[in-house]
Amino acid sequence: MGLFGDWKTSRAIESARADMMRARSPYAVAQFVEKCIELKALDASLEEAEKGLKEFPASESLLDAYKHLIRVKCDDDLKAYRHEVKTQPSPKAYYRLACLYKEMRDYDQAIDLARKGVDLYPDFEGNYIVLGDIRYERFQRDLRASDGLVAIELFERAADLNHENYRLLYQLAEIYQAVGARDLSIEKINSILAFAPDDANALKLLDVVQRMKPSKAKTLKEILQEFERRAAQHSGQRAVGQMGQLGQRYMRNPDHLARKLRTLERIEGFQRAIVLGPSGEVLAAYPGGPDDNKKFADALQEIFDAAVDCCLRMDISTFEKGFFESPGGFTYMVMVDRLRLGLLCKSMSKKDKMQADVFRFIEHDLYV
Repeated sequence: MGLFGDWKTSRAIESARADMMRARSPYAVAQFVEKCIELKALDASLEEAEKGLKEFPASESLLDAYKHLIRVKCDDDLKAYRHEVKTQPSPKAYYRLACLYKEMRDYDQAIDLARKGVDLYPDFEGNYIVLGDIRYERFQRDLRASDGLVAIELFERAADLNHENYRLLYQLAEIYQAVGARDLSIEKINSILAFAPDDANALKLLDVVQRMKPSKAKTLKEILQEFERRAAQHSGQRAVGQMGQLGQRYMRNPDHLARKLRTLERIEGFQRAIVLGPSGEVLAAYPGGPDDNKKFADALQEIFDAAVDCCLRMDISTFEKGFFESPGGFTYMVMVDRLRLGLLCKSMSKKDKMQADVFRFIEHDLYV
């Protein structure tokens, strides 16, 4: 490129960075990441993308930009692994490609490949671990007993295939300890100590687990169901505790959120917007306040609950957004950092334009 080309690229990056910093939001960071990809400044792009995802972990625009970046950075590996799966299939070929998709956060592709790897090569542990990791992430997020049970079954199957997989045995011991399965945790720690008797991490965890009270439940399924019941009792507190900066900001200042909702009037056919808090309370609404919108909020809460439950009953999924159409208009529902936004519009609204406006509102307007 030469010195002049390098200078022009550097100037372009700094100009884009200044634009991002003037009104920092997930959308602004995503735009900077995409600009750096365009300029082939992948190191700067990755640095800002990773920083942005820590700051805005639930951002859709930033996640899309990150996926694009990883695809560009891993393009050679992606082509090579795809070619290997097609021309020289093996358990490790499926595993490597599934892991790469998992790194790109393309979980649908990762799951599909890992499942094919399991079906074709059931005696290789790697693909079970990929599926277990993804399922366990969902369990950590939603704390559903069924997800925990499936994750553990996948990890146990992998452990049966490799009795000396330290990372897997330790992870299982930690999972069992976290859900209250004391005896099962001790069993996995002892498996580690059988081939690594002086392992400091295992010995430390063993000391913690031995001081736990044994569970009254007899089976792992019962232990997990009890864990889910305890989690449900504190679901509101847990949701607040897991909120990012956006949710915390508006939980503290719902009046500010109500004022922000007014900007959605720019959407053609707009009727009203309602935001529900983590416990289902009306946090903010427009037009009118929480009391004026109670009947709409109650109906919205029921629809959200049904959609969330439906998605959790699916194999691997969680509810993020939904679009419902009726003769009288549209209802667009979006999860926003543990908050639930419902937008009601007349049938005259243009669906794509409405969704684009809501996306920009969530990814940028709420942050500035």
